[in-house]
Amino acid sequence: MRVAYANARFRPDSHDGANAHVRQFVQNTVALGHEVWMWPGVAHPLTKPLPGKRFARTLKLRDMDLIYIRVEHDLPNPCTWTLGPTRALLGNPLMVWEFNTVPEYGEYRKLTPQQVQKNIDGFRHFGKGCDLAVCVSQHLSDYVHKNLGIARTLTVPNGSDPDLYKPDAPVVPRLQHRDANSFNVLWIGSAYVAWHNFKLLADAASLIWQRGNRQDIVFHLIGQGMNQMRDMPPNVHYYGVEDYEKLPQWMSAMDVGLCLYRRGPADYSSPLKVFDYMSSGLAVVATDQPQTRMLLNELQTPELLMSPDDPAGLADALEKLASDRQKTKAIGRRARELSVNKYTWRRAVTDTFAEIEKLLATRGRQGVKAAL
Repeated sequence: MRVAYANARFRPDSHDGANAHVRQFVQNTVALGHEVWMWPGVAHPLTKPLPGKRFARTLKLRDMDLIYIRVEHDLPNPCTWTLGPTRALLGNPLMVWEFNTVPEYGEYRKLTPQQVQKNIDGFRHFGKGCDLAVCVSQHLSDYVHKNLGIARTLTVPNGSDPDLYKPDAPVVPRLQHRDANSFNVLWIGSAYVAWHNFKLLADAASLIWQRGNRQDIVFHLIGQGMNQMRDMPPNVHYYGVEDYEKLPQWMSAMDVGLCLYRRGPADYSSPLKVFDYMSSGLAVVATDQPQTRMLLNELQTPELLMSPDDPAGLADALEKLASDRQKTKAIGRRARELSVNKYTWRRAVTDTFAEIEKLLATRGRQGVKAAL
């Protein structure tokens, strides 16, 4: 299958979740035997670059079986190709939109309410020609179907790479001489995104510190935009950004992975960090949202779901885990097993293309009937 991967950008030096998602989508799609074409200048090394000139690019797009459009909070230009003469000009390929969040996330990117509503209206209009919406959570699928009016949706949660993220990855050098008695708690992400709940983290860490830090609980924070976090207690350490391939070396030194959100658009997300924590064999403590609730219920650890407004509850949960490290390790082993068996990137991409192939087959049968 020839796939034009639209509105997707890959940069080897980028450290955000979108870049990680694009990397894994391309690697696993190519591994399944498909050709992936991307726009020049932002293409992954395993893909083929589309021509830079518009006319030549249009001709090449006519060779595609599928235009697969990565969607975040705003309406990208390729989404407008689903209707009218543009679609006919492209040879009427299958149009698939991959939703990673809701338009309301634009509030965190400084869009006005009017701009957010304009995006919603655009999704509703051009969504009439969308053949399939691939959504990273069931909550997001429900939103896309009900609020944007897209008839066919598919829920495909994110995943991890169990060959890269594994419990026995060599520990990053700067933590090889860590205190053997410390209980290490990790948070990874882009700190500049306002949906992260750093107040909850800071308040819980402060409570643990004030209680005497009896279990030697230490917080490790990795990611971009750390200058936005201030007034953290001494048991919180910052490390800045890290290369994607090196993150497993940090996780192998940890006991617990944190995923802490504010209420709102984050409720529709499928947090990549949670799947990487699980694949690395960490116990996961998370604020309650539909995807984390589903995963922690599967792990039989609903007690590790936190209210976003309860720092004492978060502090208590971490202290309980620190006081029973064998139980914590057992949770981590179950998390690794669930990740390997169910939540891998290969599974996500395989499920996506299985649905796409069904659509193509249906379209082929309809074309035959029309010809008859």
